[in-house]
Amino acid sequence: MHKELLEVEKNHFLALKKELDPEILKKIEADFKVKYAHDAVQIEGKNTITLEEAFTLEKVCKESRISEREQKELLNHMKAYQFVKAEVEKGTLMSEEFIKDAHQILLGDIMPGGLYRQVNIGLKGYHQPPDYVKVYDRMKRMMDELDFTFKGTTIERSAFILLTLSKIHPFIDGNGRVGRLMMNYYLLKDDYLPISIKKEDRELYFAALDEFKLEKKMTKMVDLIETLLLERYNNFHQILNE
Repeated sequence: MHKELLEVEKNHFLALKKELDPEILKKIEADFKVKYAHDAVQIEGKNTITLEEAFTLEKVCKESRISEREQKELLNHMKAYQFVKAEVEKGTLMSEEFIKDAHQILLGDIMPGGLYRQVNIGLKGYHQPPDYVKVYDRMKRMMDELDFTFKGTTIERSAFILLTLSKIHPFIDGNGRVGRLMMNYYLLKDDYLPISIKKEDRELYFAALDEFKLEKKMTKMVDLIETLLLERYNNFHQILNE
């Protein structure tokens, strides 16, 4: 049911997009970029920036209450989102280098980014990421599957890259954030609206990650992405009707 409805919504949006004032679309996109970056740094529960402060930060790049690291995390995520969106528009293909480039932007002036980890890391839960010496092989296998053998839909492909990056955990930090950016790469590439996984979606999101790590299933993540896409299209129409 979701799949058919999403195709209708996508086609309706693409038709509307041709008729809308470009300035309206630009404003909707700019607001989404800030909300997306804010959600991205909030979902792991470490960043204290409010949404109101996020909109202020984008304009003045300074907020005395907030730590420098928190500010950089948010502003870097806006830059990384813009980077991914621009690369989709240029027709850039998915690759390990593209993932590393996005990751480097995410961690700019915080810690070295775009480099696979050279140490083992432990996470909470049953699943532990592979030994660091296996990261290069696992990433190559992921890309080979995406390039040659993956047969799923765009939404399934977006779920697969997010889930697989989370499972491999190729970087010391920022794996979830870069994974969600790559999820949106595939959605944007196929003319869907990008989505944001909010703090309120946290339990569903982590349950979906666990399902893939423990059972190798994508059902929960695909359902979550489809639900959030429908919400995004509904929100888009609501904004136009205001």
